[in-house]
Amino acid sequence: MAVQPIWIGDKMKTEVIPKIIRNMFSKPITTRFPYESNPIPDGYRGEHSFDIDKCRSCSLCSKICPNRAIQMVEVPAEYKDKYPKKYPKIDLGKCCFCALCQDICPSGAIKLTKNFFLSTFDSSDVIKDPIPTKEKNA
Repeated sequence: MAVQPIWIGDKMKTEVIPKIIRNMFSKPITTRFPYESNPIPDGYRGEHSFDIDKCRSCSLCSKICPNRAIQMVEVPAEYKDKYPKKYPKIDLGKCCFCALCQDICPSGAIKLTKNFFLSTFDSSDVIKDPIPTKEKNA
């Protein structure tokens, strides 16, 4: 008994051809990113947002980070008077976006946003300093 290919016979007429015609005129499943995008669900863990004024400098975020993506650093000399303690510097290149830092922060200074546009050619762009440098603001 010879095995026949699936496309030979009545199956081709009754199942495959109608599927081909239906798919030719149906709307595609994919979106035309970046021109259109699917809505981002609540609870999505994207880029970190840090509010230095809320931070207590407790360093719990750096201690709980499994990838050691958070380092406690001093701010630049020009801001030393206003912010004398050490604050978190977040390396998004090392981050696994587990949100443990957000969960443990007692003051809510670290939040994960819905921003997922993090690709870059410059690795320094994914490092979030406690106070953004002038070059990044300009």
